[in-house]
Amino acid sequence: MSTSENIQIVEKAYADFLRGDVAAVLGALDESVEWVTPEIDLPTGGTWIGKAGVSEFFQKVAETWDFQAFEPKEYIASGEQVAVRGSYTARARSTGRAVSCEWCMTWKIRAGKVLHFQEYSDTAVLRDAVTARAAA
Repeated sequence: MSTSENIQIVEKAYADFLRGDVAAVLGALDESVEWVTPEIDLPTGGTWIGKAGVSEFFQKVAETWDFQAFEPKEYIASGEQVAVRGSYTARARSTGRAVSCEWCMTWKIRAGKVLHFQEYSDTAVLRDAVTARAAA
């Protein structure tokens, strides 16, 4: 697939997420997808394998965060790799604390399916919102 087609797959996954259509996001994944998110004291952190693992991840996201904004801002792609820079604002359901965070998410796509996803974000800010720790 072309670089522009790979970007379209990622754009659609974000649009599906924003609509709350997790089933559509899962449909874009390879059966053996590896989904990696920051692990520091976050219920949503870790490495999630396969569609069942990613489904569990999205369940934990819904239990942990109430998103007010989720905005992909810039797409950078080369071949099978797509990197996206963006931001989100959310409220931690456990504490009621709001958090805003810049992020970068990387995607590897082969034959129209997502093989690998990894999120990079400010884990200290996210952890503090979930655990009600005072930000330094």
